[in-house]
Formats: sequence, C-alpha cells, structure tokens
Amino acid sequence: MAVLTEGEFLFLKKYNALLETVEEAFDYLSDENQNASAPLTRQVVLDSYEAIGKIAEAHVNLVLLFEKNEDALQIIARFGDLVDELEQVGHFEQNTAPEKEALQTYIKPAYENWKSEIQHHILPHIAH
Repeated sequence: MAVLTEGEFLFLKKYNALLETVEEAFDYLSDENQNASAPLTRQVVLDSYEAIGKIAEAHVNLVLLFEKNEDALQIIARFGDLVDELEQVGHFEQNTAPEKEALQTYIKPAYENWKSEIQHHILPHIAH
C-alpha cells in the first residue's frame, strides 16, 4: 500500500475501532452472567449486528486500499464465513445453552482470530 491520505488513515483507524468494539460486544454477550432478555443485553446484540454490517460495508473500501496485497484480500473475504456462522446461530438473542456455547466456543474465537489476522495488515499503517 502506498502512503495513506489523511482520509484513508482515518478510515483505517475507525475500522480498527469497530473491530475492537465487536470483540467487546462478544465478550459481554458470552458472559455467563448476562441475561439475554435484559434490555441492555438486547441492545448490545442489536448494536453488535449493526457493527458487523458496518464492517462488511467497509470492506468495499478496504479491498481498494489493499488491492495489491493478496493475503489481506483473502482475509477480508473470509469475513463472509463469519457472518454466515452468525446467521446460522440465530443471532444468539435467546439465552439458550447451544447459542451461548456456539458464541463462546466457535464464533468469538473465530472472530478474534480473524480480527488478529486483518489487524496484522492494518495496524502498521495506523500505529504512529
């Protein structure tokens, strides 16, 4: 990637902050003590899905920024697999054991791994 414009730099910083926010939401939602029917928990679910949608939307611009980095492009493309898994779980809105277990044992670790991989390409450009 060439030298970033100020707009590209700000885009990457906001994108990275969004990645961190989704991880925090998954931490909160996978907490055994959280009641899925509580208003705050339901709001975190809704907000996390909105954030995931924003991440997916941002990938249009991210692909342009990393158009010459095949490794980064493959990592960006794998985000769709995570979204598919989230949809299969049923958005973990109910406080059922299988949904919470899926979040804790698969979705959250898969997201954290993916986030680490994409941040490997992003952080060098925004860590000043």
